[in-house]
Amino acid sequence: MTHATTQDYLWWEEFRSSLGVSGFCFTLVAALQPAEVLERLAVKLDEPLQAEGYIEVGPAEGGSVIVEPAGYMGIMRDAVRPLSAATALASVHNNVNQHARFIYAVDGKVITGLDPMFPDEPRWGAEPDRLLPHLEDLGLVDEFDEDDEEWQAPRGRFVEAALALAERCTGIRLTPEHVRGPLPHAASVAHLYKGRDGQAPALAC
Repeated sequence: MTHATTQDYLWWEEFRSSLGVSGFCFTLVAALQPAEVLERLAVKLDEPLQAEGYIEVGPAEGGSVIVEPAGYMGIMRDAVRPLSAATALASVHNNVNQHARFIYAVDGKVITGLDPMFPDEPRWGAEPDRLLPHLEDLGLVDEFDEDDEEWQAPRGRFVEAALALAERCTGIRLTPEHVRGPLPHAASVAHLYKGRDGQAPALAC
C-alpha cells in the first residue's frame, strides 16, 4: 500500500465547491486498463448514453479510474465482483444527501466496507478491521471520550481521507484531471441499475 495522506487530497473541497459537485462515485481498479474495465462491466459501446448509469473511464498509473458523476455503480455487488477479480478495487461513494460508503475488495470479495463519515460504526466484509491502522492514521477514527462534552467524531474531511484510503488500497491516485474530465471512455452501465426481479441493485457486502 502507498502512504497517501489527507493532505494529498486537499484539492477536493475547492474543486467540489467550484464545480458544484454533490453526489459522486469514484472507483479505482488496480492493474486493469480501461478496455478491460469496460469488458468486465459488460458495457455495450453502442448503447446510448443517459444520465442514469453514465460513467467515464480513464487510465491512471497502476490501473484505471472510473468516475460516475451521480450514481453508485462502484459499490454494487454486480460491479465490484467482476472488477476486483484477480485484482484490487476501492470505491468512494457519496450521494446528494451526504450518505457515504467505502468499499475495498480483492479477488471478487469485499475485504472491508465502511461509512467514512462514521467509520467507528459496524464495518463489514471478510476482514472488517483490516484497514483500522490506516483509518487511525488518516484521522477517520478517534477514541470516544464520554466525559468530554466537546468531543466530536472526526468527520470534517472524510472525503479527502477516504480518497487517500482508496489510494493506499490500490496504489492509484485520483487527480483533479480525472474528476474534471472528460476521460477517454464514456459508457452506459444502465443495465446494472435494472436489478433483478424489479428490485434495486444489491450493494457489495
